[in-house]
Parts: sequence; C-alpha cells; structure tokens
Amino acid sequence: MKDIVVLRLSSLGDVAITVPVLLSFHQAFPDCTIRLITRRRFAPIFSNLDFVTIEAIDQEYKPLSFIQWIRFAIQLSKSRPTLVFDLHDVLRTKVIRCFCRLYGSKVYVLDKGRDEKKALIEQKGGPILYLKTTAQRYADVFGKAEFPFQLQSIFLPRLKESSERYSVGIAPFAKHTSKEYGIEKMAQILHLLAKHQEIDIQIYGHGSRELHKAQIMTAGFSNVTILINQLSFEQELAAISSLDLLLAMDSGNGHLAANYGIPVLTLWGTTHPSIGFGPYLQPAEYSFFPDRAIYSDLPVSIFGPCDRTDYERAIDSINPITVYQKILTVLERHN
Repeated sequence: MKDIVVLRLSSLGDVAITVPVLLSFHQAFPDCTIRLITRRRFAPIFSNLDFVTIEAIDQEYKPLSFIQWIRFAIQLSKSRPTLVFDLHDVLRTKVIRCFCRLYGSKVYVLDKGRDEKKALIEQKGGPILYLKTTAQRYADVFGKAEFPFQLQSIFLPRLKESSERYSVGIAPFAKHTSKEYGIEKMAQILHLLAKHQEIDIQIYGHGSRELHKAQIMTAGFSNVTILINQLSFEQELAAISSLDLLLAMDSGNGHLAANYGIPVLTLWGTTHPSIGFGPYLQPAEYSFFPDRAIYSDLPVSIFGPCDRTDYERAIDSINPITVYQKILTVLERHN
C-alpha cells in the first residue's frame, strides 16, 4: 500500500471539489488511503470518507507563521510519504513538496491551466470555449502517478427524509459582490417561492452583513428560515444534505451541495463555468447567465474581481422569473 499525501489548503469551494475526485479514486483503488493536508475548519467535509485522514496545517483557525510552515513541512517530509499530490500549487505547498522531495517522496503537481484561463477572459466576444473542469484537473494529477481513473457519479450520503414538503436552500452571497445577485431581484424570487406553502426555504450565509441583507430579503415570509450564524459547519453540512435543491451564486455552497448529488442552480456574474469551476456534474441548464447581447465579453474574471466596472452588475440582467420557474421545474422532476 502506497502512502499518499494530498495537498489542498483552500478555498472552501476548491477543497470541496476534491470530494468527488477522492471518491472516484477510492472506487478505482480501494486499498489506498490518503492523508489530506488542508485547513482544520474543512475537516467536516470529509467526515464520511473513511479512507481519508485529515492532517490540519493550522491550529485553532489561526494561520501558521513562516517558521511554523517550515516546521510542518519538515515534520511531514520526515514521515516519508511515497507520493505527494499537490492540488494547490502555491508558495505554501511548494515549500512542503520541496522538503518531501528531499526525503525521497515523488511529487506530482496540478496544472491549473493559467494561460488557458487568462486567454478565455481576455477574448472579446465570440463563442465560449469550455476548459477542463477543476475536478478533472485534480484527477489528472493522480493519473500522472499511474493512478488513472474516470470521475464517477458517486456522492456523499444524504440525511434527507421522505416528506411531502420541498426543502429549498438559497445561498445568495459570494466573496465578491460582482457574483451576488441584486437584493431586490433575489427578494423577488423569494417572494414567488414563499407563496408555495409546501416549500420550506433556508437561507445560507455567514457574518453580520449577510445576515442583515437576508433579513431584508425575507421580511414577512413565514416559510423562510435564516440559518446564517445559527449552525456549526457540521450542522450546516447536515442541513445542506437534506435539501431538495440549492440556488447559489458562484460560491462554495454550490460545491458543497453538489457533493451530495443535490440539484444546484447557479447564477453567474463576471465568472463562467467554462473556466472549470462549475458544481460537480450539474447539467448546463442549471446555470443562468447575464444577457450576453449586452455583456458580450463574458467571462471577464476567473474568480470574481475584475477591472471592468461596466460588468460589475451584469448578474442583475438575469431574469428572476426564469430562475423561479426553473426551480419549480426541477423540484417536480426530482420528487
């Protein structure tokens, strides 16, 4: 049995994408175990993967100093893992893999496709070329080490109980405001959904800013529950796993829900799934885009921030009625 170390430190969405990759790998190579180096707060994402051991690189949610990074890298390298798969390729993981090489580990590194992604957002108009997905890029790293496998439709176990009611999650926030649907338009979707008394709506997010905006959007609705700042991460994952559908921005919540095989409808702003960050195995029809007749240069950003102020609110050109109708269609189809 080979001792395999996988490096993926952040962010939430990128770490979540490793789940279906690791599940597919385990199906192909069930005798292999993995030590995953990531942040402590992400450990609950992998609680159902008994072949994965989490080795946290931070202590009590505090970032490591440079000296602590060196010590961690030396300690890990001294355990002499057979293989090290770097699925992040940043300065911190470069330090770790450098020490691991010194102690005899074979190291394989993610190809992020930086040039391809840069070329995609720099093109002006024309057809959009879909690049390789992040999940496939992760799987390719394993393939380089002669562990080839196909990505599979394997998902985490859900806590969903049979019910005559629908449970719809809405995650209306993102790190960058250019990826957040306007509060008025999201409120319109909520207003339409809340009229269906057989639908229970849960609002996801974090922090006081998002809580305040959620309270504005949901005022007066009896079948809407705001879960912001109410749950531990473990509890939030359990709640997500019980959903019938999640409506999200281009953010980590969509990836978490996709890991359970839940339908994820995504609203895209300055970014685009063609870059490779779409939720795992979600149909193309579950994505909603700004009006390209107006915003012909999309996508204009890889992660969200960009210098195109004229595209900052492109996401608001998405029709809320269209999104609402798709939610109802998907609910009926999957229940």
